[in-house]
Amino acid sequence: MPPARSHPPEAPTIEAGRLRLRAFTPDDRPAYAAMRADPDVVRYLVGGEALIAFADEIAVSRINAFREAWRSGFGVWAVEETASGRFLGQVGLEQLEQAADVEVLYAFARHAWGRGYAREATRAALAFAFDDARLPRVVAFVVPQNTASSRVLEAVGFRSIGATTYNDFPVLGYAITAEEWTAARG
Repeated sequence: MPPARSHPPEAPTIEAGRLRLRAFTPDDRPAYAAMRADPDVVRYLVGGEALIAFADEIAVSRINAFREAWRSGFGVWAVEETASGRFLGQVGLEQLEQAADVEVLYAFARHAWGRGYAREATRAALAFAFDDARLPRVVAFVVPQNTASSRVLEAVGFRSIGATTYNDFPVLGYAITAEEWTAARG
């Protein structure tokens, strides 16, 4: 008899206003690949437009990585609109390879832009980070030209920690501590 395979723990489902944060599944591949193939969506992501031709392979790889990451107690969720079940994008927490910090990351399909979904989803991810995963601090990195993403981070309570590099790219760094999160929630 073959040994039992250990499956990673499932991401918890979080209802957050108009959004549902849930575990990624293989069924999300087509919508996630389409999002990763959109030049407007990926222009500020690591690898950017150069990786569009590999969107399907990236989708499979990232979905598997997102599912596996939950072994650490946190990870990345698929975000869907609660009312329709429509896939909107991703939000979550990822351990940085070169540092002890945990990064909040998000990306949304173009059809989801301008509706406040990134703020709602990021707030839900931060609530999980500080209330459930008990992280002391969360960071974020934004390409300086991505002013919309900077506005999202500032709106949910992140403070600027200045210009830095991330994966050899110049970025703006942001951070929020558990204490700052608690104080902002009142």
